[in-house]
Amino acid sequence: MRTWFSIIAIFPLAACLAQQPPQPPAEGARDLFFAGVAPKDDLPPMAKAAKANPPAAASHPATLHLGLRYSLLLAGSPGDRGQPVDPGRNFQKGDCVAVEMEANRSGYLYVLSKQSNGDWVPLFPTPELSDQSNRIDPGQTIRTPRRSCFEIEDPPGTETLFIVLSRDPRDIYELSNSIQGSPGNTPQPAGATQLAAAGRINAAVGRIAEQYGTRDLPFQQVVKPAAQPAPRKAATPGRADLQSAVYVVNGSSKPSATLVTKVEIRHK
Repeated sequence: MRTWFSIIAIFPLAACLAQQPPQPPAEGARDLFFAGVAPKDDLPPMAKAAKANPPAAASHPATLHLGLRYSLLLAGSPGDRGQPVDPGRNFQKGDCVAVEMEANRSGYLYVLSKQSNGDWVPLFPTPELSDQSNRIDPGQTIRTPRRSCFEIEDPPGTETLFIVLSRDPRDIYELSNSIQGSPGNTPQPAGATQLAAAGRINAAVGRIAEQYGTRDLPFQQVVKPAAQPAPRKAATPGRADLQSAVYVVNGSSKPSATLVTKVEIRHK
């Protein structure tokens, strides 16, 4: 199986992603992103009961203009914080990147990478890091990998990331459970267990993509940083335009609880 990156340890700092966003609609995704901003709030718990039982009425997981903004940073060497780059750039062998994301509402965040054999591999959260919370709150940025970066390797091609932001555990229960690698009732050889886990993750990604990936999501890319950006307020996303940030927002007039997007990283 082709592996398109290796991981290099660096200090935990800012992060990165990549994509070729479509042209933004008349109503800018950036404006919708900030229109949907709200303080940190309670989420229905990520538990087995969440699949079958509706969340408490007070939780209100669905919201207007649920949104995500992300940036792609290019790190020059281990210990380098990295610089934001154009998400549409062509990366070269040896380039080291990471992903930084911010949401306008509290939610659960998942990032997966598509391998050459078609399997989806979780990048965030990962089963190996049991202490890694995948909750994200307004004003908080999440980096993946947290203390590393992805080194681009040959052969050239286009790598795909799948990002899910959800406020409702019922929408992502299958994905969450498959990433945790909950063992089945019947013991199996290690190879068979790995294949079964990959199959569960692939099925969960396919279902989420089919159910939520066809919605018309506005995108907007900010290529240059705003001059003298305003300071951030506590626990809310700032209104400063991050350099090379991309905004992805549910532009529907109906509340939603789950947002998905695919990100392409080009390597030539």
